[in-house]
Amino acid sequence: MKTLHTIALVLLWSLPLFAQRIVVDREMAPQSYKPVYLKALKATISVNEGAAKVTLEQIFHNPSPVQLEGEYIFALPAEAEFHDFQLYINGRKTRGQLLDAKEAVAIYTDIVRKLRDPALLEYAGRRLFKARVFPLPPNGDRKIELSYSQVVSYASGTHRFVLPIRQTGQGRIEDFEMKITLQAKSPLANIYSPSHDIDIDRRSDRSAEIRLKTHNLPGDRDFLLYYDVANKEVNATMLTFRPRTDRDGYFMLLAEPAYQVTEQDVNPKDIIFVVDVSGSMAGEKIEQVKEALRYCVNSLRGEDRFEVISFSTRVEKFQGALRTADKDAKENALYFIDNLSAAGGTNIDGALKEALRLKDRADDRPTSIIFLTDGLPTEGERDVARILQNMESERKDFIRIFNFGVGYDVNTFLLDKLAADHHGSADYVRPGENIESRVSEFFAQNAAPVLTNAEFDFGSLRVYDVYPQKLPDIFKGQRVTLLGRYRTAGKSDIQLSGNQRGDKRTFTYSVELPRREMANEFIAKLWANRKVADLLEQIRFNGENQELVASVKAIGNEYGIVTPYTSYLVTEEKKELILTENRLAAGQGGAAGERLLSKQSLREEAAGEDDASILLDYLIQAATPTSVASGKNAVLASMARKKMARDEQERDVLITVQNIAGRTFYLRKGVWVENGLKLQGEPDKMIAFASEEYFELSMQDPLLRRIMALGEQVVFKWQNKVYKITSSKT
Repeated sequence: MKTLHTIALVLLWSLPLFAQRIVVDREMAPQSYKPVYLKALKATISVNEGAAKVTLEQIFHNPSPVQLEGEYIFALPAEAEFHDFQLYINGRKTRGQLLDAKEAVAIYTDIVRKLRDPALLEYAGRRLFKARVFPLPPNGDRKIELSYSQVVSYASGTHRFVLPIRQTGQGRIEDFEMKITLQAKSPLANIYSPSHDIDIDRRSDRSAEIRLKTHNLPGDRDFLLYYDVANKEVNATMLTFRPRTDRDGYFMLLAEPAYQVTEQDVNPKDIIFVVDVSGSMAGEKIEQVKEALRYCVNSLRGEDRFEVISFSTRVEKFQGALRTADKDAKENALYFIDNLSAAGGTNIDGALKEALRLKDRADDRPTSIIFLTDGLPTEGERDVARILQNMESERKDFIRIFNFGVGYDVNTFLLDKLAADHHGSADYVRPGENIESRVSEFFAQNAAPVLTNAEFDFGSLRVYDVYPQKLPDIFKGQRVTLLGRYRTAGKSDIQLSGNQRGDKRTFTYSVELPRREMANEFIAKLWANRKVADLLEQIRFNGENQELVASVKAIGNEYGIVTPYTSYLVTEEKKELILTENRLAAGQGGAAGERLLSKQSLREEAAGEDDASILLDYLIQAATPTSVASGKNAVLASMARKKMARDEQERDVLITVQNIAGRTFYLRKGVWVENGLKLQGEPDKMIAFASEEYFELSMQDPLLRRIMALGEQVVFKWQNKVYKITSSKT
């Protein structure tokens, strides 16, 4: 009996970095054996002046009861410099062979056929490097180390680094760790990833360390990193996306103060803390609030001024006025905070009135109210509409209100509307979450205002639907993100202006909106999320009208966004997942179906661990009308809308929707169909999956390969013809 079988270990490479895939030669290995897979990946990357040195440590696992051996194959990135390319298998240097283009394509198409995995098609047509792999032990691991150097792409003042994780062909990678050491001769400005939540440690103005470490990393999204160098106190980066010249483009503008902002550049501020000490705050909640207040007071700068107001049935002020945060005032405030106790009702109206009356006129100091409550108004004015009217009569445009609602017994309409009317924000702390950490984190992020009353002037550029509509103050260590649309291409100087320690400051940036830009497609989805969030807030505050609802539906359908008016998309996804399970049970689901269910499994595991599940589970609850302002569903729906409006990472709520270069595809009964495509009769062209004609078509254009890589069955339009890819197994 043979105990040695052949496999191919395929690493598929894209423009700047890597991906992994193990392919079992099913002619040699029994079909009952599971294929070898990438178990763990550790990437160590050094980027200096636009050149990247990459070291990858990969652990492959053989889950079969027999020993396997084969070949390690990967496609080479165009920017890579292979003079120092090295491949090690369990510490032994292994020779490899660079294949010519014709042989590479033949090998690649054969892999796609054997695996019936069209997702791999996207990376065909590249040069391939092949090396022999030593036998993998049964039910054992094999470590492979890879190192090479590569040029990082650069355009319009911005570097773009890509780690194409989705080329693994796997639904997930069990253990993933990445460290990027970034160095530059000039000070670094914006460092941004639209794809993953990264930790950025700025070691100096010219160096930073970027880390990402996680278990069960989804394998369907590439890692993207953008960075540029600083030349101003506040630096701006413009990213664009316009795949079609006959339609308006998208832009994303990132603005961030330089790392070396000094204390002389920071505006002294006025802060008014307004905290609920009613009876419902007794116990752990009041202790956490006191800890948060201690942190905030201790963090105040010497030039800052502050006041603390506590409220229950009565309203009590610490000083009765805004006073400088010197040592004596801080110590007195800490004593006041230590003696806070929870009892009585909730007089929201009276507390906010006192806070707004502390300052009559605008000055050079940004002024903020940090308001925290865990309940509904039960003392003083109780009617929410009248409270809002009272706040409007006391309104001062120069005072921002930042609200924290604790628990589910809060009025989200009141807190959200107060924040919107006073150019602030509202956040919610769910039961079991730590109040102190949330408030302290917010205060730390907004501790050092660099530019207040900030505005962007786009000059001659024709832009519209820019979000946020009012630019927030710009703080040290914080990035402001604007997303919008543009009509025509062009170059122009744009200006950012604002106040800094009493002086009017203006910064000028030269930007270009291109006629066509195929990269950065994530921008379209981020813009659409903000547009929908804004429309939903308008509906919530002003009531439904036909025009607003129609706009939400149209954008939701075009971009695959779940809203209260497109909740049917979730129902359709649930049906699709059941069909996929049935097809896999019948041996017809293929690799694409396995990845789909793997992604669904990851989402279910993540539910409750982060806010991603909120978007799916609560935003779609049209059964909760806008008139319902309190309770669990109201709080979570409000959190979901805010997440849509502020998220800088592209997150797919639906897994049966894919956006490719501005084109949206929906999975329906196992077939990926391009949005807006109406089939009347037969398509112009039907092509069988993995046929010679199929591969000939895929080689015509990289965008075609991306579309065809969606699955074995795809319906799309290309050069005025409708194509339908069909599976021989259906």
